[in-house]
Amino acid sequence: MLLIPDDAVQSDQASRIVLVVTADGTVGAKSVMLGQMALGLRTVRSGLTADDRVIINGSANPFVRPGSKVTAMPGKVEASPG
Repeated sequence: MLLIPDDAVQSDQASRIVLVVTADGTVGAKSVMLGQMALGLRTVRSGLTADDRVIINGSANPFVRPGSKVTAMPGKVEASPG
């Protein structure tokens, strides 16, 4: 089970997706099965691997869409206490 920011999850009609960046910088969409919130983060039951580079900032940018090229920057996912 993986934890990601809830803001990284988007809706695609009836499913939930997460935008990821491939090795060549292409944005892709992965369908995910979600679980409950834990430590302020959303649990991902399936659809992602630990090697996936999830877009956690900038997904609201209209140029960040599946098939577009981006330059990935490292980010930090932090749990919130309580």
